Amino acid sequence: MAKKAKQHAKARAALPRTAPRRSGRRGVGPVPLDEGKDFNESVKTEAAAEPQPELLETPETPRGKTKRLPGMEDAVIDELEDAAREYANVRDERMELTKSETVEKEKLLGLMKKHDKKIYRHEDIEIKVVPEGETVKVRILKEREQAAD
Repeated sequence: MAKKAKQHAKARAALPRTAPRRSGRRGVGPVPLDEGKDFNESVKTEAAAEPQPELLETPETPRGKTKRLPGMEDAVIDELEDAAREYANVRDERMELTKSETVEKEKLLGLMKKHDKKIYRHEDIEIKVVPEGETVKVRILKEREQAAD
């Protein structure tokens, strides 16, 4: 036999003891239509019925040259164009040198592996193999000797 569900004291305590009050006032509701008054008189006033055109004021500043708008091309500045072309030429040369540098670096790394060397030092040249990136680091020490003399 199933037990009856008990109503918990907390659940009963949360409920109000009395019904809520009715909202609103008595006697307020829709008003019946009066045929003579409601259908013969206009609801809109004349000012609200016809919108008046807005008069625009002319600016007092004199008309002149149009300012530069966003999206328009800039005027020609020869100095900037020349500097940009020079920069692009140097950049392109550097990119070509980077390609030849990569080839020479791979060649040097292959020679270091061929001779089983991790570090090579002789007079003013120092070559180290970096195992992390499989690259080589080269230092020429002429500058230090010249500075010491």
